[in-house]
Amino acid sequence: MQVTHELMNEHQLILKYLDLMERYVEFSQTNDNKDLFLQKAQDFISFVQIFTDTYHHAKEEDVLFKYLQAPGVLSHCNPLPVMLSDHEQGRVYTQNMKDALANNDLKTLCDNACAYSQTLKQHIFKEDNILYPMAESGISDDDKIALENEYRQIEEKMDKQAIWNEYEEQYSELESCLD
Repeated sequence: MQVTHELMNEHQLILKYLDLMERYVEFSQTNDNKDLFLQKAQDFISFVQIFTDTYHHAKEEDVLFKYLQAPGVLSHCNPLPVMLSDHEQGRVYTQNMKDALANNDLKTLCDNACAYSQTLKQHIFKEDNILYPMAESGISDDDKIALENEYRQIEEKMDKQAIWNEYEEQYSELESCLD
């Protein structure tokens, strides 16, 4: 049983959004329509706050990290403080994006969007290549079953299919604005 497969799948959607957000930043800096990112930034912020932070990070922080903290699971190092710090830094950048959007401050919005994107891309790399393999090898099979059940509770509470559908559709709409 692999308990990080779905998290890695979620990372793929997050990475798609990060790449698209960077394209919006670049577009706003190199084209006449400088307001396009200001017009669409709330969609990116919504994705970050709802899908990335509330849905995905909840599964990590409230479930996976709890199991990783069990005695003997992380035997040679503990990357959890770094992972949690990355999540918090992402929240700071997100709040800065919200503030910049409220003030129609395109430069600050773009700066924080890029900083958020780079932080999350590095963070996802660390999780996919360091933390998740540690979880797969360190968490017992019985705990993996319990962990999966806790994931399902979060997914049911937030209506996994609806949230995926909403953000896949939103992604397509956002992407079409740049075509």
